Amino acid sequence: FSGQRARDETGSEMACRTRLVLQALGQILEGFRGAPAPVTVLLLTAGLAAPRRDAPMAMAPGMCELQAADFQRVGAAAGAARTNFYMVQPDDVGAGATGRPESISGAGYTGSDNPLEGIEHLTGVTGGSRVPLTAAGTMALARVANETSSYYLAELEPEPGDRNGRPRPLSIRVSRQQVTVRSRPGVTFASGVAAPPAARVTAAEMLLRAEGFPDLPVRASAYTMERAADGRVKVVAVGEILDRSVPLESAAAALVDSAGRVVARWNAPDAGESPLMGAMLVLPGAYRLRFAVVDANGRAGAADFEFNAQLTEVGPLRLGSIVTGLSRDGALTPRLEFGDEPSALASFEISGGSEGLALNATLDVAQSADGPALVTVPLTISSLSAQRFLAMGTVPLGALPAGDYVVRGHIRIGDGASGRVIRTLRKR
Repeated sequence: FSGQRARDETGSEMACRTRLVLQALGQILEGFRGAPAPVTVLLLTAGLAAPRRDAPMAMAPGMCELQAADFQRVGAAAGAARTNFYMVQPDDVGAGATGRPESISGAGYTGSDNPLEGIEHLTGVTGGSRVPLTAAGTMALARVANETSSYYLAELEPEPGDRNGRPRPLSIRVSRQQVTVRSRPGVTFASGVAAPPAARVTAAEMLLRAEGFPDLPVRASAYTMERAADGRVKVVAVGEILDRSVPLESAAAALVDSAGRVVARWNAPDAGESPLMGAMLVLPGAYRLRFAVVDANGRAGAADFEFNAQLTEVGPLRLGSIVTGLSRDGALTPRLEFGDEPSALASFEISGGSEGLALNATLDVAQSADGPALVTVPLTISSLSAQRFLAMGTVPLGALPAGDYVVRGHIRIGDGASGRVIRTLRKR
């Protein structure tokens, strides 16, 4: 980047330049108003002026007067554009900067020449974050990429009198400890009559849309099973609807690859099942599962789950994903969250190998992927077909406090080869 300002920039020149920057920012943000997803903006700057008169108090404001309203207009535009704002600055900004002293009557003061003050002012009105840029590397920008990789979507339902086109302050707090919440500082509801109700959406249509559908909460997960003769693996998609007070009208799922292409779909033949499960065949790789449901009242819900559709190889064996659930009618029914159940079942498929292969399988529960085991149980191995087996064991839940745990399935072959598969288990 090549800087545009002079090295000996005066306070007045900095104020004029800051006003131009704010005007340009406002125009850019207006172009993103109503965007379907949040917009991340990184402003790289070596300094901005804070609001200032640019003239002594007894005189009329100077040519480069900078008002607080200039910053507030950018803040309102950032809120309307759903902007994640980052101020990227060299780490030595503000070194040696001084303010202008004033007399006891207030005369002689024009404003501060500290370039940090304008950066702090713009950060405040946009609800943004300051990111220091150093010569040590790009970790600061990697932080921006990590923080904006996902987000939560909360909907506000305005009263008729709120639709006046004026920005309103917005404050979001959470009860969870050691969590930093970043949200836009204001929200603007368009003026005029209330928007007409949206057209009823179907589950199949929701698979191709990126926005969230929070009216009907749903959880989703995916399990990778055996490999077909053509090299593809079977992925079983599972969806749990949290509110089953109204019957479901439709349900569908899709697998999206890393390039954003839908490579497989599934439509539920019977939306009354609980949980909803469907199988799809895909080549091994990274995917995002999109699970969508609509109930009889038109409420829509969707959940996304990112995973790697791949079997774990241990010597001549291939291990599928761990499935956790409850015993229903003599079979394991997947469950994505557990409550006061005393125990749960966990199983995974084993394929390959040969007759007479010495095999030892155990299951344990830990608080992290590599943490010490809280409990260890043996697994029972039963035959599904000539070269397909099922390892299953019981996970004791009663003594575990609420929280997230890791269920680990371990396999050891007689020749010393070993491997494992893991799955997160949540107990509320």
